[in-house]
Amino acid sequence: MTPGPQFEKNNRFSRRHALGMAAAGGAALALSACGSSSSGPSSASVATVGKTDPASFKGETLNLFTWASYHENAWLKEYEQLRGVTIKKQLFGSVSDGFAKVQADPEGFDLVLATSGWVENYADAGLIVPPDQSAVPNMKNILTELPWRDATEYKGQNWAIIYNWGDEPICWLPGKTPTPKVAWKSLYDPAYTGKVSLVDDPTTIMPFIPIMLGYPDPYDLDEKQMEGMKKALTELRPQVTHLSASIEDQTNDFANGDVTMGILYNISTQTALRDNGIKMTQKLPPEGVPTWSDNYVMTKAGAKKAALCYDFINYTLTVPWQARFAAESSNTGILPLKLAESKEAVEAGLNEQALNATLLPYTAEGKPFFSKLALNKRVPNLEEWLELWNEFKISL
Repeated sequence: MTPGPQFEKNNRFSRRHALGMAAAGGAALALSACGSSSSGPSSASVATVGKTDPASFKGETLNLFTWASYHENAWLKEYEQLRGVTIKKQLFGSVSDGFAKVQADPEGFDLVLATSGWVENYADAGLIVPPDQSAVPNMKNILTELPWRDATEYKGQNWAIIYNWGDEPICWLPGKTPTPKVAWKSLYDPAYTGKVSLVDDPTTIMPFIPIMLGYPDPYDLDEKQMEGMKKALTELRPQVTHLSASIEDQTNDFANGDVTMGILYNISTQTALRDNGIKMTQKLPPEGVPTWSDNYVMTKAGAKKAALCYDFINYTLTVPWQARFAAESSNTGILPLKLAESKEAVEAGLNEQALNATLLPYTAEGKPFFSKLALNKRVPNLEEWLELWNEFKISL
């Protein structure tokens, strides 16, 4: 087969790639280290601050643990110069490894970008404190349609503030494959034998199966439901020849014609293909779609400099910051479509072309769109999920 265009690896892909590596390579170990969910705190004190003069931050250091493309160095430099502070940034390698790092060195991090389904783990391990949301007035810019608090509220308290989110829809290459029925069962259609694309990330990809099977909670399955998921995963084997290791690998698989339909891991693939003259279509199955979010959590070390942490979070939730973030990385960010289309956002770089490279235009549908999103939650029997996935991988 003649190779299609090869897409250069880009840092904006690293965040979702890392999620796959987390699930496949050590999540169970990290979860066991944090203890069971029943052992977590029944309540915790919110890190409150009074009115603070930003000039008082001068000379302080903020330790940020984030994902590639989320807080570019040039953007952080602007904030450092504005406040007279130093920001020390570290990047996640994987979700589980990141958790383990914070647990091993809790004083080394102030703000951490925790993924949905993991906020509870940080809370149970006693690593974070609930934020004072009144100290972050730019939370008013967060879209209200997405129930992001489902991933951040735990045991009666909100533990985090959303920074970014995305979904996992069905996708295909029109003209190169039959147009599928927009339903998860389409992945099993013999017309796509050997042509279905999946990325190696079980806790992000596998939830489509319990959603397809109509289970009420796709992340918390009983024994019978686990058997149902195993059966459906086994039946998918003829459709899949291999698993993509990352976003860039999935992009190349589509570009080369190795696959023609599947579950779109990140909209960056669709954007990269379009930029190289390859059209991809994506749709949300009516049954629902797995969805993730990344959220600021404040460590106990961060609580000691809470005013600075809140000021930084607030600064990164402004329209200009979020617009630039979306424009330069194709991430969704937190803005509702109206703000993303505002003059302020356009002036920050989120023009029509950049906007169309994100998920934001899809949100114009409103409630019918958001009602299909099933936000990732903690999987209580993670070891069983990983075992099923590994059996599936070995069989390919």
